[in-house]
Amino acid sequence: MDQQLTVRVNMLANLEALLNIGASSVEVIAIVVGVILFVVGLRTADSASFATSDELMRRARFKRQFGFFLVKFGLFFPFGVNWLVAWARDAGLFS
Repeated sequence: MDQQLTVRVNMLANLEALLNIGASSVEVIAIVVGVILFVVGLRTADSASFATSDELMRRARFKRQFGFFLVKFGLFFPFGVNWLVAWARDAGLFS
């Protein structure tokens, strides 16, 4: 009986490690893409301000906002994954 419990704990640790690797990957990718979009939005807004095009300004504002959202999402994602794993472990969903 004790051997079976040890295997379950190790499998849970492996699952948690795999989820942490995936969450860290999502974090890095989201932050990099978000920063790129934010900078592109700033540069587009800078060049569009001389053209006085409402469509270009709207697109630039969307890029800045979406880039900022991606950075926030990337920073939050590992926390959310760890919270869900801890909640599932404490609720006994892996038993």
